[in-house]
Amino acid sequence: MSIGGTWKLTMNTPFGVQTPTLTIDVESNSGKLSAATGDVELEDLKIEGNTASFTAKVSTPMGKFPVSFEATADGDNLSGTFKTMMGKTEFTGVRA
Repeated sequence: MSIGGTWKLTMNTPFGVQTPTLTIDVESNSGKLSAATGDVELEDLKIEGNTASFTAKVSTPMGKFPVSFEATADGDNLSGTFKTMMGKTEFTGVRA
């Protein structure tokens, strides 16, 4: 199954557990990450089969920071990592 679609993520961050929504449109090679702090467009989106990598400029209490993501879809489940200046952390997701 394609990585395209809408995903509800669970991410453990220094600011607590975050549950943003990730939307990837394979046809237009675009997407967005939606969180309590607002929507951000995905940058440098690369899609290959059931995997994707991208960067998003995420708002935090300390300002906006680029976060790099790598994700792999397995049916209705998503897993991957996100990397900030504080290191790399795993995340999970389910198709919304």
